[in-house]
Amino acid sequence: MSLIRALILPALLAALPIVAPTHARSHDTAATSSGPREPTPGFDNRVLQTRDLPSAELQDARRQMLAGDTIPWADMRALADSGDGLAALRFAQRLEAEADPALLSDAALYYATAAFTNRGSAVGPLVRLLQRGGFDLAPRRRDHIEIALRALALEGDRRAADALVGFYTSGRPFGVQPGKAFDLRRELALAGDPDAALTIIMEAVSGVAPEPVDRNRVIELLDVVATSDHVGQRATAENLRQMLENGGFDDALAADDAVLSTNPEEVSQ
Repeated sequence: MSLIRALILPALLAALPIVAPTHARSHDTAATSSGPREPTPGFDNRVLQTRDLPSAELQDARRQMLAGDTIPWADMRALADSGDGLAALRFAQRLEAEADPALLSDAALYYATAAFTNRGSAVGPLVRLLQRGGFDLAPRRRDHIEIALRALALEGDRRAADALVGFYTSGRPFGVQPGKAFDLRRELALAGDPDAALTIIMEAVSGVAPEPVDRNRVIELLDVVATSDHVGQRATAENLRQMLENGGFDDALAADDAVLSTNPEEVSQ
């Protein structure tokens, strides 16, 4: 697990109070009688094996789940809260399948938990759920889902990156934040993402970048685009480089001392 995940996952899971589905309230009192059960913060990494779980009851529940048995809602949630990404994914799927708007916020957060524990199949449903909307996210949940998507994007998940930029642009569910969209593209570009690099270049030479980009930075980003697997992007980079050398974008670009920041603290602000 990366340092980003190790630092953020406990906080992400700490935001998981949940409402049991209506039908579950009639036969699964363990999920409701004592109210939401908060996960233990600060656990180390995800569940890799059944024996990683802290109790015999959870280990038995996981074995039943892996065998294909249907386990109670309370057990599924307890597994998910203990760091079991598969349980988090299946619990999110159960919640979404209820078609109850009151449960969609919970489903989104458990999809985020599953994706954050390397269940890549959870990213698509999470993005789809957020794009569809129709439910409210409390500020704390919204913040944690945003953090999860950002961490996934910076680790190279294209779906998370594209979705998060789209969310910042459309305004749902994180609000219209062009600065954050630009910051994310910048971090991806500086990490070697040709798509993000080309987007920043085009914004810069068109004079619409939300922050100044100087000629030297454009050259650096063109070098990133030149590594693309796509012939069209490489050709575009070469054409833009020739235009840049001929002074074609001098009016649009910032002075050379207005450098696109690579300071992680500045980038994250």
